[in-house]
Order: sequence, then C-alpha cells, then structure tokens
Amino acid sequence: MSLTNFLLLLLGLVAILPSLADYHKPPPVKKPPHYKPPPVKKPPVYKPPYYKPPPVEKPPVYKPPIYKPPVYKPPKVEKPPVYKPPKVEKPKPPYYKPPVYKPKPPYGYHPGHPPTKND
Repeated sequence: MSLTNFLLLLLGLVAILPSLADYHKPPPVKKPPHYKPPPVKKPPVYKPPYYKPPPVEKPPVYKPPIYKPPVYKPPKVEKPPVYKPPKVEKPKPPYYKPPVYKPKPPYGYHPGHPPTKND
C-alpha cells in the first residue's frame, strides 16, 4: 500500500508543478519620481534655564607642624668681673709744635748703599 500512496503523490506533484512554474509575481509598484516623504518635524530640544551655582568654598588645608627637636642649651655661668685699671689720660702738650721740614733725598738715593754708576 505504501507503493500506491507513493505513486499517487508523484502523480499529484506532476499535475501541480506546471501551474506553479507559470505563476509570476506582479511587478512592484513604482513611486512617482517627484515623491518625497513628508518632512518630519523634530520636537524642540529642551534647554533648562541658566543657573549659576553658588561659589564653593575650599576647606582649609591642614599643614602639620614641622617637628623640631629641642636644642640643648648649656646653663649660663656668670663670670666674675675682670679688674680693669683706671685709664690714665696723657697730658696734652701745652702748645702746638709744627713738624720740622726735612728735604726729600734725591732720586735713587738709598741710605747705607754705595752710589751706582748712573749717580
């Protein structure tokens, strides 16, 4: 029975195939050349009103103190006062004595040396 069913199936396919081969899709509908899609209006972009933020104060910067080790200072020892003899003022000469004029020695003269050939 299966052979009969198979033959009937083949016969049915042979009968239907020519009709499927003749089927043509209808040609696509062409748009007119002047056709443009309608313009799409974009909604306006929302811009929030200008808002100036309040000034931000910076917190104070903490600077740790610089550690300085204590410096050793020896105890002060007071020295006993040193005896200073009283100043003795020299007596001023009673009158002004002008310097004594001494003539200048000639050029090349050296005391204690014999004269040279040029002298």
